[in-house]
Amino acid sequence: MTIAFSSGFATHIEAMLEWRTALGYSRRTLDYPMLSFDRFCQVRQPGEAILTRELATAWCQFGTRIEWPSYKAHAIRELGKYLRLVGVEAFVLPAEWISRPIRKLPHIFTDDELTAFFCATDSVSSSRTSPFREYTIPVVFRLMLGCGLRPQEARLLHRRDVDLGGAIVTIEQTKRNKDRRVPVHASMADLLARFDELADLHRPGREFFFEDHPGEPYLARWLTAHYHRCRVRAGGVAPGSTPYTLRHNYATRTMTRWIEEGRDLNVWLPYLSAYMGHDTYSSTAYYIHLLPERLAATGLTSATGIIPEETS
Repeated sequence: MTIAFSSGFATHIEAMLEWRTALGYSRRTLDYPMLSFDRFCQVRQPGEAILTRELATAWCQFGTRIEWPSYKAHAIRELGKYLRLVGVEAFVLPAEWISRPIRKLPHIFTDDELTAFFCATDSVSSSRTSPFREYTIPVVFRLMLGCGLRPQEARLLHRRDVDLGGAIVTIEQTKRNKDRRVPVHASMADLLARFDELADLHRPGREFFFEDHPGEPYLARWLTAHYHRCRVRAGGVAPGSTPYTLRHNYATRTMTRWIEEGRDLNVWLPYLSAYMGHDTYSSTAYYIHLLPERLAATGLTSATGIIPEETS
């Protein structure tokens, strides 16, 4: 879907998004917040082309119960910074005004919960509006858990990027527009191959590996809705979780397995970081904080050298 802007800020918004893309940022991060701001300006401030403090704060507060929704505040701050950079008068929303989201600990599935969840995915029936969902849902969620993919990475995967013979999945233009190659286990490669054969019979020549309509991937809300349906059908496991939780579980299960095998996490974490496509090593090291309560099950009595020291 091509997004068109038409307010007095349209030219600057489009230029900012192209500039950020050239720097390696994903355009999707600001596309829809900027579209919301553009439409707000058309209705509330038609013809306005100067980003004032009043305009920025009015949009941040519009249509929400939260005084400073962080996604809006971040987006309007980035626009202000860009305008200043190119010599245009603009208000830059102070970083101190943006509250940092509280990071909740993700749900760590037990083996029994995962078994129940995937039994639920395997029992999904066909639908008139989504006739291939009973094949897609079991595979896409297994791929996310088995390879630690972000939901959008699995959902937007192109067929050309799945090398079934080489058991390699290429993730294109993920965070910061970086590409990465993800080796998959032989059993996962076999599962993807069987799905590909069925999907090719269903829709020959498809563009996306998981394709809803010709040339169109499944929507994010579709994936989320079916995750929750399967979660509820599995007995209500992981309340409050999201499809992204499967990626979290890949990371924690991988590190738990390495601990059981006696591997040095300080040596192996960089490999996990590259595999998962993290921007920073600290993003991967975060998962270590989810492990201490599970270390008892590994038979280890000390976490010395596993949990890094906090640094300011």
